[in-house]
Amino acid sequence: MPYIGTQPLTGQFKKLDAITVVNGQAAYTLNHNGAAYKPATANALLVSVNGVIQAAGDAFNISGSTITFTENLVTGDVIDFIIALGDTGSAVTPVDGSVTTAKLGDDSVTKAKIGTTELDLATIKDSTGNTTAITIDSAGRVSRPVIPFAFVGFPGTDSYVAKTANAVVDFSHAFENDGNHYDTSTYKFTCPVAGLYRVELSTLSQNADEVAAWTWHRETGGSGALVGRVYTGNRAVSGSMTIKCSANDKLYLTQNNNISYYQTTSNPYNWATYTFIG
Repeated sequence: MPYIGTQPLTGQFKKLDAITVVNGQAAYTLNHNGAAYKPATANALLVSVNGVIQAAGDAFNISGSTITFTENLVTGDVIDFIIALGDTGSAVTPVDGSVTTAKLGDDSVTKAKIGTTELDLATIKDSTGNTTAITIDSAGRVSRPVIPFAFVGFPGTDSYVAKTANAVVDFSHAFENDGNHYDTSTYKFTCPVAGLYRVELSTLSQNADEVAAWTWHRETGGSGALVGRVYTGNRAVSGSMTIKCSANDKLYLTQNNNISYYQTTSNPYNWATYTFIG
């Protein structure tokens, strides 16, 4: 139908709960299905008292969920009904609590709209909401409970065993293998995501003055490449390297001499760690 002036906006009209008049009282609480209801403005309500439609702003006003009539109601007065219509005009102020998550568009809430440079969060979970990725305790300490990590070494034979030169070093025992990214049969660590990985090692061969070059390798699509090297000095070497990897790259170690290394799982002399650092 045609309108003079601005066409009313359509909305979800609601009949509010019945109100019993109290003699000499002007203010009453508005409820819908037992819960407090807060109209945007007085113009959002259609109010009938004693069979007469009341003029918003003249006969009553709204503050939060309270309707206040300009004159006290008395015994015998009847509030016939109050219907929430929604505001008219080109813009509508939503009723408090009426905007749900489903009503928000994807990526619609930006940093500017949050209106603060601080977020009070105790945990950050993954996209499924099931796994906690980051926690922040009351002292402000940040931890990441889920970090791909492996601490590996030789099996516990408690003996010196000769290693084949230039073969993948057979660290077949995993002391720790968070996420199961290290394969104890291929002796390679598979990078679950793209990022930086740190590989650390410590070795001790059997005899004094033995030397060997220990090398870091990154395998991409089945093709391996040497990315770093350290040399032993008087049987021993310790070192670490940070390597940039793509998801599903594999990392492993080799050494270039047919010499023996002590195999034990008790206070190991020969070990490596693989850690995702970001």
